[in-house]
Amino acid sequence: MKTLKSIILGLTLVSAISSVSFAQSNPCGGKNMKSMGDHGGMVFTIEDPMGRNTVTFKSTAPLEDIVGTSNQISGQLVFDPNNPDAGGHGEFVVPVKTLNTGIPLRDEHLAGADWLNADKNPNIEFRITEVKNVKEVKSTKDAKTFEVTAIGDFSLNGKTKRISVPARITYLKENKMTEQKMPGDLLAARTTFEVALADFGITGPKGMNLIGSKVGEKVEIDLSLIASSAGGAMAGNPCGGKAQMTKAAGNPCGGKAAMNPCGGKKPQNPCNPCGGKM
Repeated sequence: MKTLKSIILGLTLVSAISSVSFAQSNPCGGKNMKSMGDHGGMVFTIEDPMGRNTVTFKSTAPLEDIVGTSNQISGQLVFDPNNPDAGGHGEFVVPVKTLNTGIPLRDEHLAGADWLNADKNPNIEFRITEVKNVKEVKSTKDAKTFEVTAIGDFSLNGKTKRISVPARITYLKENKMTEQKMPGDLLAARTTFEVALADFGITGPKGMNLIGSKVGEKVEIDLSLIASSAGGAMAGNPCGGKAQMTKAAGNPCGGKAAMNPCGGKKPQNPCNPCGGKM
């Protein structure tokens, strides 16, 4: 009987500690969400069921111009419009197989092993770790616009490169007009930058020398999106926004282990079901 009481007391204590952990930071110990909590800014979720958020890439070469788009962008942004000098951070994720160039066969080749190898590297990601050079360029009662420099790790084709890109972000306080777009305070973000295919090991089919003739050596990327403080479906995902990209029911972080919501094999922290450090 004493042993049973000890177990119940222990479980109660673990539950209490876990609740505190969930409230304070990321219960899964992920770098993304934990740093969001540490930052203290507003968290804006990138999720628009109507597909109005868009990423566009353009390749310009002597023999062919290629333009592709995707409206399947997920992720989060953290920024405090009332304390912009504190900077911010966030993450964008675009599944490779959602890129559409207007020609199905070309899309299939683009996602194939000779190009972006979507089966091995399913996502294009930009993890912003720092926002600096913040300059307010416009301010009204319900809106503020800033020009910033976003610095972070851009991942493509299984390779990651540190990049720095100019961006413009606009904070919109919730009102009757913004509610027609989506609920919550909004953060609109726009940026255009270039990436060199060679930096990410993209060469095309061996021996065909398509880079520079039919495919540009550099690709221009244009990103336009609006994120909401209301969160949407992803707000219920304690692991940083990847749940919607998996079919693993019962696991909000997309891992295979049903008992561990973050997919880890050996939870390191009994008070944290995702095994992260507290």
